[in-house]
Amino acid sequence: MNRKIIGGALVIFVLLAVIVFHQTKAEEGSTALALYDSAKIGVVEKTIQVELKTGINKVPLDMLEGLRIDEVTLKPLDEKVKVLGVVSKGTAGKNLMEANIGEEITVKLKSGETVSGEFLGYEDGKIAIQGDGYYLVSSEDIAYMKMDSIGEESTAEIYAIVNAEEDGKYFFKLIYRVGGISWSSRYKLYLRDRAEFYGYVVIDNPTNKSFENADVLLVSGDVQFYQPPQVIMGRYYTMESATKEVPQQPIQGTKLEAFYLYKLGTLDIAAFEKKLIPYIYQESEFTREYLYESYPYGGSQDVYEIISLKTSEVLPGGVVEIYKEMEDKNVLIGEQVIDHTAKGDSLRLKLGRDVDLKGKTEVLEERRGDRYSYYKIKVTLENFGSEDREVVVRHYKWRGKILESSVSPITETADYVEFKVTVGPGEKEEIIFEYEVNY
Repeated sequence: MNRKIIGGALVIFVLLAVIVFHQTKAEEGSTALALYDSAKIGVVEKTIQVELKTGINKVPLDMLEGLRIDEVTLKPLDEKVKVLGVVSKGTAGKNLMEANIGEEITVKLKSGETVSGEFLGYEDGKIAIQGDGYYLVSSEDIAYMKMDSIGEESTAEIYAIVNAEEDGKYFFKLIYRVGGISWSSRYKLYLRDRAEFYGYVVIDNPTNKSFENADVLLVSGDVQFYQPPQVIMGRYYTMESATKEVPQQPIQGTKLEAFYLYKLGTLDIAAFEKKLIPYIYQESEFTREYLYESYPYGGSQDVYEIISLKTSEVLPGGVVEIYKEMEDKNVLIGEQVIDHTAKGDSLRLKLGRDVDLKGKTEVLEERRGDRYSYYKIKVTLENFGSEDREVVVRHYKWRGKILESSVSPITETADYVEFKVTVGPGEKEEIIFEYEVNY
């Protein structure tokens, strides 16, 4: 019995040893690239076509060089093929000495004597050379050496092992990640008689990977990766005179779960390239208002002069540069970060603190229970100026729901509620409201 088992194992071993890997080449087709504004990661989905022979095939995946294969998915689009695995195989390069073994070298000694011949390697810690004689040279006696090779770099080979039931061309979906690439939004607002608003997508690709004719999808939202990359916060500056191009067509945002998706279209992204792409332009009326921001912990806050305009498109979160035309020149008067803003919503941007208006938030009542909080808030606005002021009060309630209020809200979102009141010269106005938060 034991002999038969051993014999069967030997037969299987021999069969595995004589399997021939058919070497083939993948032809690349359409490419989709998803970029994220919450992490420096790009997810690539590529359609590839491979000509396979019946049996086991070795399919090189050169485009994955330097990437993690545990983040790679290769999906066959035909039932007649099966992916048996993806392999990353490294080959160590040769250093200077290893690369010249068996090669001709010349060694000049400190004594002035020169020795030439075939380099045999090391023996007893000394360089062995076979020339007109056999030489063992100590490194302490060498003035310089002349060699033919400077060494070899380490190489890596990535390939898939695919089993095909019959000869033919087959399609696969290849999905993988590229770390380091990211996108963000940048806006420029010009205040004249009307507001001119420009929006740009900034794509930063500091990697050695390039993408041609890629269908680019932008993902906005806090995507949770199991091993988040390090995100380095920074500011992106551009020459003002170089970026007032009006886009041909704005991108459209789509809500998906907790994220927003924006289709940027087909794009070429070269390695080590940063792109500033116009995608939004609108010219519209704007109004000047005043904004008081209130918080559930109470206290006094400044009131800011703001400008307000309706958005014609969905705006991903980003930085807005605000310019005012003065003596035929565009002067930067402010810069502000905005959150995701829906189409048709009011975009409010701070211009500066108003010294004539004062605001105060008082917590009149607060109760807490199991996954529950209740607040009763009073906001007081006082006008020390000589003109009427229309003030927008924004209270951040963070998942709270308004129960009652002395003034009807003009806007309520999951994060904040807004009221609008007019405060006359030397007058005070109060808003009292109640809300609850369920966790």
